[in-house]
Amino acid sequence: MADFITSKLYDAGAEKVFMVTGGMIMHLTDAVFSHKKLKFVCCHHEQSAVMAAEAYARLRTGKIGAAYVTAGPGALNTLTGVVGAFVDSAPCVIVAGQSKAALAKITKTRQFALQGYNTLPIFEKVTKYAVMLDDIKRVRYEVEKAIHIALEGRVGPVWIECPVDVQGMWFDPDDYEGYLSDEKETSVTFSDNDDKIEEIVKALQNAKRPCILAGAGVRLSGAVELLHETVERTGIPILTSRLGMDLIGNDHPLFVGRPGTYGERAANFAVQNCDFLLVLGCRLGIGLVSYEYQKFAEKAIKVIVDIDKEELEKPSVIPDIKVHSDAGQFLKRFLNKIGKWHFSNPEWIERIQLWREKYPVDLDEYKNETQGINSYHFMRRFSEMVSSDSIFLVDTGSCFHVHAQAFKVKEGQRHVITGGLSTMGYMPASIGIASADLSRPVYCITGDGSIQMNLQEIQTIVGYKLPIKIIMISNNGYLLIRHTQNNFCSGHFIGESPETGVTIPDMSKIANAFGIKYFRLDNIKNFDQIITEVINHKECLICEVITPSNQMLIPRVASKQLPDGKMVSMPFDDMYPFLPREEYEQAKKFSS
Repeated sequence: MADFITSKLYDAGAEKVFMVTGGMIMHLTDAVFSHKKLKFVCCHHEQSAVMAAEAYARLRTGKIGAAYVTAGPGALNTLTGVVGAFVDSAPCVIVAGQSKAALAKITKTRQFALQGYNTLPIFEKVTKYAVMLDDIKRVRYEVEKAIHIALEGRVGPVWIECPVDVQGMWFDPDDYEGYLSDEKETSVTFSDNDDKIEEIVKALQNAKRPCILAGAGVRLSGAVELLHETVERTGIPILTSRLGMDLIGNDHPLFVGRPGTYGERAANFAVQNCDFLLVLGCRLGIGLVSYEYQKFAEKAIKVIVDIDKEELEKPSVIPDIKVHSDAGQFLKRFLNKIGKWHFSNPEWIERIQLWREKYPVDLDEYKNETQGINSYHFMRRFSEMVSSDSIFLVDTGSCFHVHAQAFKVKEGQRHVITGGLSTMGYMPASIGIASADLSRPVYCITGDGSIQMNLQEIQTIVGYKLPIKIIMISNNGYLLIRHTQNNFCSGHFIGESPETGVTIPDMSKIANAFGIKYFRLDNIKNFDQIITEVINHKECLICEVITPSNQMLIPRVASKQLPDGKMVSMPFDDMYPFLPREEYEQAKKFSS
């Protein structure tokens, strides 16, 4: 049975599995050992194994990632990774060990089996499908079903739990029923009639200030080229979400930017001034639309295309036209219907270009920083030096915002980000990326706080000789928390720096302990020299970028205190630092 699972995973695209061995998966790992083609990567924590597996899948559209973990604590350790894969739509299969089937079914006591726990109900809530293989007659059917579900519709993780006594059973899969999907139930294609397409096209053709907002669902549907064709043929300006930031290069003349609470001012202006917004494969999370989501693109006709019907029904941004469809299927119909029509309002294009030029994220004064290097200035210059075939794994913290706001994406790059869950310690995902493609440079963008969450996985990187370049933004702990406590807690600092309880190790000593190269970038004078060395280095390294410990993270959507002391939420396009009122009103003139 264990051999059957391993072969099925390999056939579905999991050419490498990420694992932490254990007694309750002894037959499963033996099957991995015996497989002639399958390779494995042993991580030092089960959370890391799942993060690596989901990033492996996200880099290889249409294929799964796989993780093997043992029962009890091993299974429970995966939870954060599994939820991250669920929220960010990463198709992966987590195969977990379990106690003997008969013991695993005794669930009324808190615990019965040795090191076991009733984990199935937990993972039923955070996966597309979860099953225990406690009947050999159902193994073929359930394994095939789980893999199919992981890859169909809105992709995501599935959970397969294997009791240790069932793992080692001999069986011929040809003797048992396989899984045949019902295409009518599982296939999500554009099913709305031509009247709806006609309505969308007519609304677009009547628009004076249209925009496209594209998210990760475009790539998941295999529609990146279709998106480019749409932009070129129609001439409509395009914005991207963070998870979709690599869909188009920053140098494209119709690229506007990435909107959000920590977005680009030009992008937020475009959203609030557009009169037609086509949202493709983007779930419009709070980080993108802000807490005042009912006012997001409030003057626009909003057409939202999403493969997940629940996303279309949620009580946030209400679509004027909702389309339950795969983004690729929709774009095919849309392009066929729109024909040779091309948007022509040079005033709108010129205004967008003006916003981009007038409101850069990397401000001129940042290059004069004396307490290290401003992280926005670093990220902008760094992005200009790296190659167009590079892959970036972005951890969470201030580096998450800085990368999304300041990085100048080049066509051909990939940027893998922990999106919805925004997990600190996402560094192990770079293991999955490098394992998927060793031919391209891989950079892990992290922070001095985030990297500590899974620091042990540097040894996995070293042990497997993965040439991952760790770029660590160092700001003396947790910069975002520092700002939060300063702004909302009267400066009562706790757990944000070494002075208030969070100590950070000397990373040069950490690098030395792992036997890897260490670079320290703490001033602008040696920027080009050090970054050139980092780019040219062929092995794993840590490059610590020293940034100001109180650097502002701007622009951002903020609250403003009125003269009477009351706090009001500012409009989505009125970002902090607030522009002079006359300038702001002038920028808004299109929405009148």
